[in-house]
Amino acid sequence: MKIFSARGYFAGVNALKIIINADDYGLSKEFNRGILELAGKRIVSSITVMINRKYVKPLDLLTFKNISVGLHLELKEKASLEEIENRVKKFKNKFKKIPSHLDGHKHCHLTKNNLPKVIRIAQRYNLPVRSKLTQDRKMLREYKIKTPDRFISWHPKRKEKFFSRIKNIKSPTCEIVCHPGYFDKSYKCSYNKQREQELRILKSGEFKTIIKKYKLVNYSDL
Repeated sequence: MKIFSARGYFAGVNALKIIINADDYGLSKEFNRGILELAGKRIVSSITVMINRKYVKPLDLLTFKNISVGLHLELKEKASLEEIENRVKKFKNKFKKIPSHLDGHKHCHLTKNNLPKVIRIAQRYNLPVRSKLTQDRKMLREYKIKTPDRFISWHPKRKEKFFSRIKNIKSPTCEIVCHPGYFDKSYKCSYNKQREQELRILKSGEFKTIIKKYKLVNYSDL
């Protein structure tokens, strides 16, 4: 039996679930434009915000009712507990609600020094946390923190491998992380033009066909 998902895809009743999360909202107007385009097309189901960046506009995201909006932490190697909590409070002040979950730029939330503090904040606010590796997942679950069962990242150069990994998902819930956007010539970073490549791939019919068998959910559904 097939059912129609409210987020735009067909999936079986007992289908495996995927979260497609776009990172780096707030970093650039052009990156934001690509993220919002995918949100409007219901291709991404979750977005994480760099709360200290100047291009954060809560109203742009709050118009999407079926998308979870989380906090993309930017932390030093040894961040303080207060620093992490202040980011959550700043998010709450801007968005008038707590984030749907926590993750980190370049996985800074999962470092040896930061993860125990992130866990404490996640417990305090009852927030899910992104995990990357099995040991991250195990530690988070020891503290009763929700996290997806699998994590998939990618690069446009690894498109075929990326598609293959999606086709072979066996975990109940898998998070696919992406960094879509339009090229921003004013922003000097090593990962810029590649965001347009990600955008094209995620909008492609081939990608939509591959994920059709999964149920698209967001972090609020964990």
